[in-house]
Amino acid sequence: MRVVYLLIIYHCLVKVAFGYIFKIISKQCKMSKSLSAEESIHKDQEPGVISNGMLTKAIVEQGHKGEAGRLARLDQVDLWCITVIRLEFQNILKIDHLWVLKNLEVLSLAFNKIDKIENLHQLTKLKELNLSFNFIEKIENLDQLTEIRTLSFYGNRISKLENLDHLEKLVILSAGKNIINTLNGIERLRFLKDLRSLNLADNPIANDMTKPLRLYVAILLPQLKYYQYILLKPEEREAGKEQFTRELQDILEQEKFEIIERSRLAKEKADEIYLSKSFVEHMNGHQLFESLFVGDPDGEALLAIGDDAIELKTEYNAEAYNLTQQIYKIGLEQYERRQKEIKLYNSCIDAERKKAQKLGQDIINHFLDVYNRLCPKVKEIVTNLDQDAHKRPDMHLLPHEFHPLIDELEVAKDEFNTVFEDSWHTLMNIEMQLFERTEEGNSNFENTIKEMTNEFIEKAQAQFVLLREAEINFGDGLVEAVQQFVTFQAASGHAAAIPSALKEALEDKDVIPNLAAGMRDQHMQLIDAREDKLISRSRNWARDLCDEIQNSETKRNRAKVLEITYFLDHHRQAFYALIEDFIPTQEDKKRILSKVQFSIDASSANEKD
Repeated sequence: MRVVYLLIIYHCLVKVAFGYIFKIISKQCKMSKSLSAEESIHKDQEPGVISNGMLTKAIVEQGHKGEAGRLARLDQVDLWCITVIRLEFQNILKIDHLWVLKNLEVLSLAFNKIDKIENLHQLTKLKELNLSFNFIEKIENLDQLTEIRTLSFYGNRISKLENLDHLEKLVILSAGKNIINTLNGIERLRFLKDLRSLNLADNPIANDMTKPLRLYVAILLPQLKYYQYILLKPEEREAGKEQFTRELQDILEQEKFEIIERSRLAKEKADEIYLSKSFVEHMNGHQLFESLFVGDPDGEALLAIGDDAIELKTEYNAEAYNLTQQIYKIGLEQYERRQKEIKLYNSCIDAERKKAQKLGQDIINHFLDVYNRLCPKVKEIVTNLDQDAHKRPDMHLLPHEFHPLIDELEVAKDEFNTVFEDSWHTLMNIEMQLFERTEEGNSNFENTIKEMTNEFIEKAQAQFVLLREAEINFGDGLVEAVQQFVTFQAASGHAAAIPSALKEALEDKDVIPNLAAGMRDQHMQLIDAREDKLISRSRNWARDLCDEIQNSETKRNRAKVLEITYFLDHHRQAFYALIEDFIPTQEDKKRILSKVQFSIDASSANEKD
């Protein structure tokens, strides 16, 4: 019998074991199928094409829910207003049609079938881009995304880090689970001064134990703080320095000249931006003069006579340079004046706002002091009323015994109502006065900026007038010189020395004046265009600046009014709710509230009903 029992127990154990193994195998099979399905990324789904319909659907699905979502769906979706969108698991094969999202800041195209980075150049406001789990083989076409902060290529087919060193604002970069098999390219990340987090896990280079990747990036990228989302420690940087000293020295030597060149280009770019803000870009040298003779066949024909024409052109160049230098200096001077005026305006506005903020904070503190003092008192009174109501159901027959408590509630109510109304009116009055003073300041600032802009335009126009006169004088002198040259060559029997474009002048006296007129028309058009550009840009800037200031103040004022209203109303509702919170039943509530003449607001009354 003992043997039989042992056999039965053994059989049961074997059965349980096989059942357990079968469950594990089944679970693994299901997981395998699930992973296979995930890797195929909706294999049964048709290839996705980015269109207005796809974008609109994604925006609606990712937008507000409930009643807010229903109301949002009633309005037409304005794609240019969208700042965040996720187009994931859409089987997208190609990046396209995203140019309609002009103000997009966050874009996720993860879990698709994209094999090439393209058509993103118009998304210049993009700050976060997720291209994880696609089929991308090369990092490219990201040059225009200069505002990008977060970038992910996780789970693609990229073999090398490249074309990233111009993304100077990049903070987080993830390129894990790719096929990166070379350290070349990582050194280019040294130029990304804001880079703080890097992930290159699950790449071939991460499996080379002779060159620990974590130590390599620790010493190579001093600005980096996290690798694989784990803080880099000082001892890791020291270990990296010991192991990769030679590699680091080679990289430092190679990038030395590039650093100098990048500094030069950065300065040029900064100067260009500075001059652009002064509206006198390309006016600090001979750029305007040289542009006059580009694509100018008439001028080229007249200048072909040689030294006399070249001398006239040189004199014109010197005069034009002096005039453009005057415009350039006027632009810089006026820019500095405008900046001082803007700084003064901002300082005055900030002072007014801080003053109003201090006054408002004092009012709020006083209101909160009263509120925090009254609330415990009201809780205590209502609790006592509530307890007495349960102990003495016939209290409604003896209302005189409750008069002291009710009187205290009335006093508390009156005090709260008084401080509430005083606070509301005072805060609104402070905000109204601030808004009026700001409006007055904005008006004065607008007049000042427009006057300065007009002054700048008038001074620049005076120089452009002189430039046109110089052009006319040059043209007249050139016509005279060319006519003398042609006449002299013909009279001396050297007609063959006359340029072919001018030989017709021997038979037609209008050829030279016509050539001069064609040259002058082209030059005048270019001069006029540069003047118009200066005028339109400066006036547009002044208008846009004043509009922005006005709109900003209007938004601030509306937000402040809502803030005051919400803050006070929230505390008012909380104060009135104290009565209901401490009265347990509807019957007691009615009985006590009939003794206490509180003005419950409409929302509380609706909830009670």
